[in-house]
Amino acid sequence: MAFRPGIDVLTSPALDRVPGLVHGFGTRAFDLPSLRRFARVRGFALVLLEQVHSADVVLVRRPPRPGEPLRTADALATVRAGVLLAVKTADCLPVLLADPERRAVAAVHGGWRGTRSRILERTVDVLAARFGSRPRALLAAFGPCIGGGCYEVGADVRAEFAAAGLPLVPFRPAPGRPGAFLLDLVAANRAQLVRRGVPARRISASGPCTHCDARLRSFRRDRGRAGRLYSFIGFRPAGL
Repeated sequence: MAFRPGIDVLTSPALDRVPGLVHGFGTRAFDLPSLRRFARVRGFALVLLEQVHSADVVLVRRPPRPGEPLRTADALATVRAGVLLAVKTADCLPVLLADPERRAVAAVHGGWRGTRSRILERTVDVLAARFGSRPRALLAAFGPCIGGGCYEVGADVRAEFAAAGLPLVPFRPAPGRPGAFLLDLVAANRAQLVRRGVPARRISASGPCTHCDARLRSFRRDRGRAGRLYSFIGFRPAGL
């Protein structure tokens, strides 16, 4: 991934090549007012969520009305041009999906709970069922999240993945910490996409670790002072 000049966001080279597609993974300098300005000056209607670490996907059929309450879920999907879908994170994994054939997009918030509940698999299923997307035609970009060498979890998290029938390959023992494990969110979610038929070559994941990179926000590092990172995707309105 590379920083887009003049804007404090990271972009995926693969998504950059899709005509009419706008996307990015914001740094700490790209706050919510920055996102709102970004959307407004480009003619987008911005859609956000009340995120609750679920596996629920909201279909966006129209721009939100003024004062309309946020929907409760952890993924957004649309085929409507001119709508900018956004999720917020601060160590969790943001995933942006694009279908160049159907011009469908999705934005996903993937923490360990959403990953355990297979939120990415669910999102691919929704894109296929509602918009006719073929998994092998999807492009996926993973944004910055806490890295597999920094994300320590307890044995209870590993047990929940096992109970859900998920592979335990993304877990490894935390050195010098009996009963603790390091979880690789990128590996766990990449496996979900591959299981749903998204080719590995169409999945990009090179974002820096939020815990290690001071340009990013990390709840594990900064706790209550962390703030949030904003990731977004959408096809440009007609004529723009």
